[in-house]
Amino acid sequence: MSRLTVALLWLLAPAAPAGAQEPGHPLDDASRRYREVNAMCADFEQVVEVRLFRRTIRSAGQVCQQRPNLFSMRFTDPRGDMVVSDGQYFWVYYPSAIEGQVMRYPVAESPGREDFFREFLEDPGAKYEAEPGGVETVGGRECQVVTLTPLEEATYRRARLWIDSRTHVIRRLELHEANKVRTLTLANLDLSPSPDPGLFTFEVPAGARVMGPPPSGSEGHS
Repeated sequence: MSRLTVALLWLLAPAAPAGAQEPGHPLDDASRRYREVNAMCADFEQVVEVRLFRRTIRSAGQVCQQRPNLFSMRFTDPRGDMVVSDGQYFWVYYPSAIEGQVMRYPVAESPGREDFFREFLEDPGAKYEAEPGGVETVGGRECQVVTLTPLEEATYRRARLWIDSRTHVIRRLELHEANKVRTLTLANLDLSPSPDPGLFTFEVPAGARVMGPPPSGSEGHS
């Protein structure tokens, strides 16, 4: 399983440059909606279509984020897979795919690469060309579909977001990567949780090999 480039919702949207979203665009509404949100959690279901091999991979779990840079994506299926940001490092651990290997890299080098909340709504006008994609229903909710094309080099060619027409929350995202399409659907969104601090810590499993620069402080524990 490749690193999650996925990602969605966060922070301020600056004035849009020519060719980007106009005022009142659903992407702006979503950014404004989450401007005052300190933390959020949601259940997720993920579907990855590996088209080259005609293979579909399904997974599920819970995702949480807390300002300014804490992130947790913990899988219940397959159980034990996770992506965690402790504010300094991202820890990427997929024992279902590569047993005994942990990837680690500084949050500051790529704040949105794993944290899809920051990826799509942090400065979207400067990063994407946004186009309306019609209206569709997700989980019984009417959503405005927005298609995003990166203006700079990215690990995906384009993305689609489903933004709730009434509450302006993101209900679904779809990433078109080099050889796969990744779809993440969110449910049971909580915009005022008090996440357990343990969600944003990562302890390297005994015997696992850590790939990436060494962390400051004690080795093996965030």
